[in-house]
This record gives sequence, C-alpha cells and structure tokens, in this order.
Amino acid sequence: MNLPRLLIVSTEKGKANEIATSIGAEKLSNQDQFEYHLWNIQNKYYKTQVLICVTENPSPDISIDGVEALIVHHDPQAEDADQNLKNWSSLITSLAEAEVLLFSCNFITDVVIRDKVIKWCLQNRFELIELNRPDVDASEADSENNKYGIERIIEALHAHMWPNMTLKEQFENIELSQDSTETLPVENMLDGIMGEENADFGELFSQLRAMKEHAALLPTNQRRIAAEQLVTAFWKAMGGDPSEMED
Repeated sequence: MNLPRLLIVSTEKGKANEIATSIGAEKLSNQDQFEYHLWNIQNKYYKTQVLICVTENPSPDISIDGVEALIVHHDPQAEDADQNLKNWSSLITSLAEAEVLLFSCNFITDVVIRDKVIKWCLQNRFELIELNRPDVDASEADSENNKYGIERIIEALHAHMWPNMTLKEQFENIELSQDSTETLPVENMLDGIMGEENADFGELFSQLRAMKEHAALLPTNQRRIAAEQLVTAFWKAMGGDPSEMED
C-alpha cells in the first residue's frame, strides 16, 4: 500500500495500538513486529489516507521509508524509564527530520520528571502531549481553543500537509480577482478559516500550501498584498494584535 506513513512506537504495552484506534484508524493486519491501520482523514479542508504502523519492538530493522510523522509514547515515571526510551534512540535520531514529532505520555505528577521530559522534548524537537490530564476535558478546547490529549494529537496530524491529500472543492476552485483594489480571494480563504475572531493556527497552517499556490498566480502587486494578509493572519493566530503590524 503506497501511502504516507505515521509511525507510532511505545515503551508501554498496548498504548501504541490504543492511540491508533483512538484517533479513528481501522486495523488492517499484523505483519512481523508491526500492526497496520488505515486512517481516513477527512476534514473541511482536505481528505487523504494514511497508513499507520504500530510497534512496541525497538528493532534496528524498522524501515523509515515514507514516514511523515512519528509518535513516541513513553512512561517517564516507570522504574526503567530512561533505558526504555534509550532503546528507541536510534530510530528517533533517524527520524529527526520528520515533519511531525509528538511525544505522548500519561499526566506527569512528579515535577522533577516533568522538567526532564520537557528538556528532552525541546532537545529533540518533539511536542509534549500529556494524556489523561486531570485539569481538562480532553474532548474540549479551553478558552483559547487549545486542545489536549488525543484531540491535540489529531489536530497536529490534521495540520500536516500529507503529500497525497486532496483539497476540498471550495479550496480548489477559488477564482482570483484581477483588481488589486478589491479584496483578494486569498483573504476570503483566510476569513473562511479564521472566522471573525481568533484563528485556529493548525487549520491555518494546513492550508499554507494551497494559499501559496493561489498567490503564485497573482501579479506582483497583488502577490505582495496576499503575502501581507497571510503574515497578518499568522500573527493573529499566534495571539498578536493586528494593530502592532501597522506602519
């Protein structure tokens, strides 16, 4: 099956398969040390299929061909936590340039261990995602639209530009205006993602390639306007005040 791959590995028995199931993938088969799942992604912007490969066996023979994203699930509070994670160091290093790197674990109660995990994630470019946080409902976003647990894993993977993704029709057939005094369709596209209030950064990023392709068709002066609109949108998505960008 020639599909982009998401690799999920775990130092905790059963967790890698649980994550694959929780994000909505369907199990296909077992082969050697892997379980394979098919994930049909369909959101309001695009649709695609991803092959999820799940393993708990840190074999040096694991192929990384076609791997676009890596999820490492680990129990940092286990007795042999350091050694368990070290067993995966070779694979983690070989996938250091993957577009999506997520480190998941259950909620960390020990402050010292938490600091150690955060430091590891920063050094290795992983996003830390804690499951089963007692202070939030993982099925809901907080007041700033931040998601947690499995919902954050799904959001991060949806934000990735999978090479085989197909844009929905409304984003494929945007007609570009030739009048620089009018609102550009790139801005209309941004408005559709952002609404009237705060932008969702993940959704905005997932559409970056489509907006870039549309902008490339514009004359120079309109392309400059589109670029300014895009920068402003990302600034707002990061919590910035649009007035701070004015000359």
